[in-house]
Amino acid sequence: MNSLKKYNFMYDRLKNTRWLYPFLLIVSVVAVYFPVLGHDFQYQWDDQWVVMNHYTEGGLNWQNLWAVLTEFHQEQYAPLNEALYLILYSAFGYSPFQFHLASLLLHIANACLVFVCISRLLDLNRKFEIKYQQTVAFFTALLFAVHPFNVESVAWLSASKVLVYSLYYLLATVAFLSWLKYGKRKFYFGTLFLFVCSFLGKEQAVTFPLWMLLIYWLAGYRFKDRKVWYAVTPFLILSLLFGMITILSQTGGGSLFDSDGYPVWQRVIYSCYTFSEYLIKSVFPFKLSYLYPFPSLPGEPLPHWLLIYPLLTGILLYAFWKQIVTHKVWIFCLLFFGIHIAVALHIISLSRYTVVADRYAYLATVGVCFAGAYYGVGFTCRFKGYKKAILISGLVAYLLYFGGYANLRSRVWYDSETLKREVLELRNEGTVNYNNLLRHFHRERAPREAGIRN
Repeated sequence: MNSLKKYNFMYDRLKNTRWLYPFLLIVSVVAVYFPVLGHDFQYQWDDQWVVMNHYTEGGLNWQNLWAVLTEFHQEQYAPLNEALYLILYSAFGYSPFQFHLASLLLHIANACLVFVCISRLLDLNRKFEIKYQQTVAFFTALLFAVHPFNVESVAWLSASKVLVYSLYYLLATVAFLSWLKYGKRKFYFGTLFLFVCSFLGKEQAVTFPLWMLLIYWLAGYRFKDRKVWYAVTPFLILSLLFGMITILSQTGGGSLFDSDGYPVWQRVIYSCYTFSEYLIKSVFPFKLSYLYPFPSLPGEPLPHWLLIYPLLTGILLYAFWKQIVTHKVWIFCLLFFGIHIAVALHIISLSRYTVVADRYAYLATVGVCFAGAYYGVGFTCRFKGYKKAILISGLVAYLLYFGGYANLRSRVWYDSETLKREVLELRNEGTVNYNNLLRHFHRERAPREAGIRN
């Protein structure tokens, strides 16, 4: 009888915990991002044409919705994101509060979905041992929720398509994991539908087939298994089609290797540089900005300091190869990060104005956050006494740094004047090459009146 009561008590406690984790995530996001609810539109920084345009004001009718779905707008193709603006405008007009509230709610939903995805992934995991799965999943989602790298996506309305694509991407992941677990076709076709929706939010969704393969690997499947490729092939075909649509929208059908862009060998060097920057700033976010101009323009020689990055990348891979191979967690985290940052590494020349952009790392940071949660929880449970207290104190300080820095970064996005003020401060500090910034601006955006390509 006593054992039965003990079982019921533990079950009720576990059941309540399922609601506790999402609640804590919601509270954390609101505590960090509440300043954005008082922010204005960025009238001089893309909102004036990304958010405020004839599609948004066209009303909820079939003709306008068809135009949103079938037309490119200023080298942009994100119909579901544009539909979000249209719905918000139809309901509230150009109310900054309502638009920012929508972005905040999307980020909350994404944080909760990260928790669900990691929890289910760990249930299917066959590659490494892990204890306290729910705790690791929660801290992964918590780090993601308050990560300073994600401020741009939440605070800048023109970057809301990152939130939209991520929402459907994570929902597609949940559906795919359900298909692997239960084998019901409705989950597979649901994954396919949500993947399409994710691309209609933003082109970064084309990485989903590679993410599926990583999930298969984590779940212990062999790539020789035909069932794996039967499942992934339709997604690969769609990704190729979506990639072509993206290239057409951003280059007007021009060549990927246009002579006006960077040559391939320079892109390889820039890809090593950008991967390093994204990874370092994901682990130790510092001196974040919304502007990271290219160190050189196309046709100019690269700065000598850039040439060290391919060499440094090779040295690090060689030095840590045995550790990476023997620790499957490292493989998973690095592959997750690499897959979801791949389209932002400049291997393919698209219409990007800056060498690094915080918003492109939105989903990729989950890989880093999982590594931090996995090892943080693991080491904390391993030690006792004062060592455990020191480690917990360090982890709490790390979380507080993330949340505090993210809160401060969110305030920079109050309006266009606060952004201009930061540019001037960065120029005075020498953090940003202001001359290159202006040269890129006039070269890339001469046809447009103002703003920066999103």
